[in-house]
Amino acid sequence: MTATLPPDAPKTPGSPETPVKPASTAGLGRTAGRGASTTLVGQLIRIGVQLGGIVVLGRLLDPSDYGLVASVAAIIGVGEVLRNFGLSSAAIQVRDLSRHQKDNLFWINSLIGLALMLLAVLCSPLIATLYGDERLVLLTQVLAGTFLLNGLATQFRADLNRNFHFKALAGSEIGAQVGGLTVGVVMALNGFGYWALAGQQISQGILTLLILVSITRWFPGWYHRRAPMRHLMMFGSNLAGTQLLGYASRNTDSIVIGATLGAGPLGLYNRAFQLLLLPLNQINGPSTRVALPVLARLQDDPPKYDRFILLGQTIMLHAVTIVLAFSCAQALPIISIALGSNWLGSAPIFQILAIAGFFEAAAYATYWVFLSKGVTKQNLYFALCTRPLLVAFVLLGSFWGVYGVAAGYSLGVALIWPIGLWWISRVTNAPTRAMFLAGVRAILGYGFATGVSWAAVQWIPIELPFARIALGGVALLAAIGVVMLIWPIFRRDVRSITQARSFLRSAKSPKSGGPKADQLAPARTSTASRTASRTWLRIVRRLDRVLHGLAAASALPYLRDRAALKRATGRLLPFDVHTERWHVLVAPPGEGNIGDQAMVEAFLENVSGPVQVLVRRPADVHIPSQHAWRARLVPIPHLIYGTARVHRRAMTALAPVLNGALSLTVVGADIMDGAYSVRASARRADVASLARSVGVDARILGFSWNGRANMGVRRSLARAGRLGTRLQLRDPISSARARANRFSNVVDVADCVFAAQTSSARAATEYLGATPAPYAVVNASALVGRSFDQTTEYARIVTALLQAGLRVVLLPHVVRSSGDDAAACRAVFDRLPGADGVVLVNRLLTPGEVRGLCAGAEIVLTGRMHLAVQSIFNEVPAVTLSTQGKVAGLMRLFDTQELCVEPGIGLAERMIPVALGVLADRQRYRDRLAERLPEVQRLAARNFAALPSSTPSRPTAAHPSAQAPTPHRQGPA
Repeated sequence: MTATLPPDAPKTPGSPETPVKPASTAGLGRTAGRGASTTLVGQLIRIGVQLGGIVVLGRLLDPSDYGLVASVAAIIGVGEVLRNFGLSSAAIQVRDLSRHQKDNLFWINSLIGLALMLLAVLCSPLIATLYGDERLVLLTQVLAGTFLLNGLATQFRADLNRNFHFKALAGSEIGAQVGGLTVGVVMALNGFGYWALAGQQISQGILTLLILVSITRWFPGWYHRRAPMRHLMMFGSNLAGTQLLGYASRNTDSIVIGATLGAGPLGLYNRAFQLLLLPLNQINGPSTRVALPVLARLQDDPPKYDRFILLGQTIMLHAVTIVLAFSCAQALPIISIALGSNWLGSAPIFQILAIAGFFEAAAYATYWVFLSKGVTKQNLYFALCTRPLLVAFVLLGSFWGVYGVAAGYSLGVALIWPIGLWWISRVTNAPTRAMFLAGVRAILGYGFATGVSWAAVQWIPIELPFARIALGGVALLAAIGVVMLIWPIFRRDVRSITQARSFLRSAKSPKSGGPKADQLAPARTSTASRTASRTWLRIVRRLDRVLHGLAAASALPYLRDRAALKRATGRLLPFDVHTERWHVLVAPPGEGNIGDQAMVEAFLENVSGPVQVLVRRPADVHIPSQHAWRARLVPIPHLIYGTARVHRRAMTALAPVLNGALSLTVVGADIMDGAYSVRASARRADVASLARSVGVDARILGFSWNGRANMGVRRSLARAGRLGTRLQLRDPISSARARANRFSNVVDVADCVFAAQTSSARAATEYLGATPAPYAVVNASALVGRSFDQTTEYARIVTALLQAGLRVVLLPHVVRSSGDDAAACRAVFDRLPGADGVVLVNRLLTPGEVRGLCAGAEIVLTGRMHLAVQSIFNEVPAVTLSTQGKVAGLMRLFDTQELCVEPGIGLAERMIPVALGVLADRQRYRDRLAERLPEVQRLAARNFAALPSSTPSRPTAAHPSAQAPTPHRQGPA
């Protein structure tokens, strides 16, 4: 088995004094992605366990039982903050941490926990006196044991977190939680009352420590006096001060209610507050666990840091607020079902506290910034200024009873959020304005949905809680859908959640100069995570398609664009008739797609004169050096994919381009029927129509048509044809469908890549040598591998080719976040360890290199149509997976429909016989392709027929980079 550029193995530090550095940030995004997936699954399980505990124990115990435990917890919980002393976060945030420092942190946390346990035991009579209940003396002494247990476990937990062992950490927490709940339920069933809650906490602490010790590969040594600890203690002390202030402000309400109103009202308030904390703690805490180590390593790359913080905040906000919105709107039926009718008094308290929950979720990203940037002293100052404000609001609200306390707490939290954003804007370079606007959008959008859900069920009696929940849930989702439809920026926020996996996979090291991993390294994701992500993505895309299809069908977007273009054109000076005009090419998405690059190069090779290539980003496509003297990239980022004002501004950028244009050509391929994006397809057709509206010749380069396109896309394309745009269909099946849809100005062509004029043998020589043995080229497409396990199928296909005496070249054809062939090909490569004769191409080839590589192959097997085109271009048969009906049309041009194979389960059984049949009769297939190829190339040339001509300015000796195109099969492209 052959691979190229193997990564070097990392070296292991040898001394305990050597700082234990975190893993390289290369692949950090993939680690974060796996950690986020694992943490999410773990938290879903924990939420289920906690909900089960709330339901079961809530029916076995009285509100006064919860009130007694909450009375103690509100006071001794202060010690829990001091016990941690911020040292767990210090161990995670610091870049370099030695073995001796880890040992010292363990002993510091443990000794603090022991001291606090003894202090709580001594102060237990004072706590009982404060609340006027002698039962609290023994209860306080028992619960004080949690200090020591948690102190011992702190650094074990931090060690797993720092080293991204999220699966082990989630497992330890779930196991301890289940064990503690079991003990609590058994004690409650046996009549222990509030002691069941105490037993639950103590047993959970014991189990946590036992599990962590057993699964952590680190065990502390003795205390080391010479290890530098000052910076860790400073970080921890500042953070501990902040957390102490935060804890005091969050628990003032419980102390006030318990001391003035008694255990019963405090029990109701405590359950409402715990229901509020359930989604907050189960999402915010674990999100910090994943975000903090990643952000700490991205702080030297501000653009990537900003993207990560905004994406993390968006995911967290939407995950938390949709849960809070539904729970707030349907608090009465939820509490009635979960806890029983004797707890209904906590429902209005929860609804008031939900306001605080919204703002707590919005403010959590601010906390990430403070910690990840290492400005914990500023975080302490911020807490010193704002937490007394929260305490003041709680004390003021206590004059109106338990509801007043809840309202005061919510109002204080709401005010602290914008103050926190302003604070971090003064001490860091975080994107505070974008963070503020994202929070406002989430609060307003879900606030509206909460009101709709609440109003929708008011006519249903409370005695029918399940009916209220069902109708309320439907109303909530409908309201969110309406908000997405009428508010594009909110819709963009929701869609960005679906891109989280793509961003995390691309979040690599900002540094350069060190050893580089493979250019085409794979990104691994869990099956469950991919399935959930795809399901959510389908829902959002379906809604997006409906929305943009209706808009395009109405013609309003086109009319607005035409008006904006005419206004912009009217402000331009008349075009100088002595200036040479240019052709305009609207490029495909590109972004690592060899097929898209091949179409751009084919256009440049067949069109003379200056060319302006409109792209979204300069890196999307590349202008070959031989055309650099006459062609240039013109980035107009929001022409095809923009919305609202930024798209209208794109019309201003388009006006001068069209003002001097001879023609405008839109690359059509398979992106005109809306299968990928309704808006982008309609926009491409509209750009052609806009060109015709100002008198520019327009055409859409050879494209496929599936005949079942969205109504808006059909109307946009039909309008373009009526206005005179040449609709050039690249196969007879697509042409028949277009004519059936009554499109005007339909022209029969072939794919423009058949008109390419260059080829290069460089890649074939690089990977196979100057005189290679017979070989096959195989492409595993990420596009078709989303619905089945293609890795196993392709492993069998490659094995069959090896047994047929061929070497196999695994060739990725598209390498981008939306479809990574590199990962798919590497997965096949890794499935065949030790197999000789398998070569993995680990870089993105140029189209000329692909054609040169295919030219020497015996057969090509591919899931990408343009790889099949570049294979047939060399009269090499290509067995191709059928996708969206476009491949069948290509094969009909060559009368080789039998080479079109359906993807899916059982792919190997279908493809292997076809491939072996081609190899057994390869000369007949080559003859058939050679017979049809001249006619197909003539059709491909029709893509460029009748283009207005311009006399190009030929390059002179002053342009050393200007070279004539390399003839087909005669050297490097």
